[in-house]
Amino acid sequence: MSQGAVLRRALGARPHFMLAWLGGNVARLHQQPVLNVREAPQTHILSLREGCQTRDLEQVWGAWEALQSENALGCLKRRDDANVLALVRANLALVAPPRREHRGDARSPSWHDRCLAWGMYAARSLDLASVQGWMCIEILCRNAPGAISIFDAYVAARRNAMDRDGILYLDADPRRRRQVHDVLTLLIVSYAETNDLHSLVTTMSSFEVGTHTDLFFDTAGMRRQWHKYLWTQASAPQTLLPRALEFAAHAELARGLLGGSGGNGGPNRIARLLGSVLARGDIVSFWRLFRAAMHAGVLPDDAISAPWLVHPGDTRANTLPSWTDSCWSVCISGVLSARRADLAAQVWAALAAVQTQYRVPLSVWNAVLDGYANAGEYDAVQATWRVMTDGADPALIPMAHGIALAVKYPGEVPDVPCYTTMIAASFRARQLRSALALFDELKRTHTDIPVETYNAMVHGLCIVHRMQEAQALVASMGRNGVPQPTIATMNALLRAQARIRDTGAMAETLRRIAALQLCPDVITFTTILDALLRVADTPQRAEDAVQQVMQIMGSLHVQPNSVTFTAMIKACLFVRKSDDVPRLHVALQLLHTMCTTRYRPNAVTYAAMIGGVLQHGEHVRRAAIEDKIPALFLRAPRTLSAEVPLDGPGGEMRLALVFWEQMRAAQITPPPSLYHTMLQALLAAQAPLFTAGVALADQLLHANGALLRLIAPGAAQDSSAAPPSVESWRVVLDTLLRSYDTANAPQESILAVLRAAVAYYGTVEHSLGPSKPGLARAVTSARELVLHTS
Repeated sequence: MSQGAVLRRALGARPHFMLAWLGGNVARLHQQPVLNVREAPQTHILSLREGCQTRDLEQVWGAWEALQSENALGCLKRRDDANVLALVRANLALVAPPRREHRGDARSPSWHDRCLAWGMYAARSLDLASVQGWMCIEILCRNAPGAISIFDAYVAARRNAMDRDGILYLDADPRRRRQVHDVLTLLIVSYAETNDLHSLVTTMSSFEVGTHTDLFFDTAGMRRQWHKYLWTQASAPQTLLPRALEFAAHAELARGLLGGSGGNGGPNRIARLLGSVLARGDIVSFWRLFRAAMHAGVLPDDAISAPWLVHPGDTRANTLPSWTDSCWSVCISGVLSARRADLAAQVWAALAAVQTQYRVPLSVWNAVLDGYANAGEYDAVQATWRVMTDGADPALIPMAHGIALAVKYPGEVPDVPCYTTMIAASFRARQLRSALALFDELKRTHTDIPVETYNAMVHGLCIVHRMQEAQALVASMGRNGVPQPTIATMNALLRAQARIRDTGAMAETLRRIAALQLCPDVITFTTILDALLRVADTPQRAEDAVQQVMQIMGSLHVQPNSVTFTAMIKACLFVRKSDDVPRLHVALQLLHTMCTTRYRPNAVTYAAMIGGVLQHGEHVRRAAIEDKIPALFLRAPRTLSAEVPLDGPGGEMRLALVFWEQMRAAQITPPPSLYHTMLQALLAAQAPLFTAGVALADQLLHANGALLRLIAPGAAQDSSAAPPSVESWRVVLDTLLRSYDTANAPQESILAVLRAAVAYYGTVEHSLGPSKPGLARAVTSARELVLHTS
């Protein structure tokens, strides 16, 4: 039955009653003016827009208040909200006349309430851009609590909009990540002004944001936003920016620690963040986070007034986020691996200060072994092992020298992971006899040896070129209580065979992987691809190898990673014969893919790319002429004071500087060898490339502007490189001397930099240790040239 039939039947049943009811309601509808239904909101909207055009704030507020009283604010468009915000920002001097002392909100109570009402409406409307703008207004008017309340209202609205209860991801939309970052920066500034760190930590722990193996806040970005949106240093309180930067480190540690448990990532998310920062070589950011953690309550003598982070031995560890064993292990292993003995000593001293309430486990001692092994300091590894096995004095460990409190060894027998680390360290130091003795001792004292130990043995035997013994050990696995080999075991064998280009042995290993029904991973395919690219004698064969391997990976649903892309980039830039042509444009496209996707380039990638473009300068210029360089790499480097065209002389160095700045923007610390490559190119060129080279030399030598200010007074200084080594000094002095002899760069500038370098070397010579012949010759030649030209 149709709806019309139903209505007619109802009218037919009681026609007089229904007609009377309809007639009465129609009459009442005619008595109400139609203006209240549709025209009134439109009239107020037109009034608001007219007020924005005539810059009449009172008219704008009146229209907005009328719309609010009629529950018609939803009729406004986003551009209306943006126009109101822009009008208030443009008339901020009228809304909030500045006070000379900059203390407290200078607005009248009415404008205080109006701005806050606009900001709260933007928060409830989930308009993130307007939330950011109104938070700026509140901060500029010195009403930090108002900015915090706007942000809290936005988070509450986001939670209400969720379909179900669960974790709130503020940056679930990747397009909003930058905007979310800016809003959270404003939140940090607001809490810094109220000096309420504990509330900031509580707020940051109430939602998820960012990836917990990547930094979310960086000091450079915060400084840029400070100067862009907020005050200048002259008009702001002198202590606010440093406090905001300190609070940012606490917010970095606190983000996502839901209920103190670390959310989905467990209790070791801080450890993973610190480990990823150290893996990128970003020592500066690591140390900022470590000091923040000590201030947050881990170190008793360094705690803030309201500590929020504790170590496991603290009685509050069940109620507050904890600094776990993994955090100590990652910090110690990371700074030792980075050869930062100064920082390692401070971390060890902090650990000694908390051990009265915290029992230092074997995992931390294992991290000491691993860190010294990665740094190649086998004497320190042996000293640590003697403490663990022979009861030697813990003060014998190098990083414990000069520390008042000693970290006590728990008195336990080293466990299997400690033996595994020691075996790997012995192989790395080419101590075959010691490694085999440790393995035999482990088999006598432990019956259940995991596959990770056997993997360390296989890898170590490959390192010392005992390939037959490594293959025999792999063949024995899976019998007599020995665990089955894993894909990691086979990958270790495969990498060693690829390194010596034994394709026959590689084929046999691949057949064994198939027989064992192991699943090849990205390391397996990257190893195969690298081996095929090494033996490819023509560009076409290299391209065919890449295509075949990528097709097989796709069929097995194995995704490539940064190492895979780096291998392909190296293959494109590698030239075996003099008549071969590097496929530079393909390498540039691969790097562009990495920069614009999740396959992030690392230090090895940039080192290969920079070395390739500097080696093939004529191909860079040809690619620029043929428009084959992606737009991402066409912008001029900030470190150049004048234009250097890509299709002219020095174009390859300009492109190398673009890669260098991208690497630094990604917070990747370049290795000293890459500094040397850049310096040898830039210091042999004319200005402005020579000036950029001096800036890099200043960074590498930690000269604090002593070299740079001679060439570019007032230029920004950066000392985030690793501590200068003897080789770094030799490279800088030799390159400057060679440039002076060949007259590639202005000789007056070279002499000025050489004088400053020689003077600065005299102040740090004692800290470099025994001088090597190469550096001694370079220093002597530099001093003679300086004296002769004086």
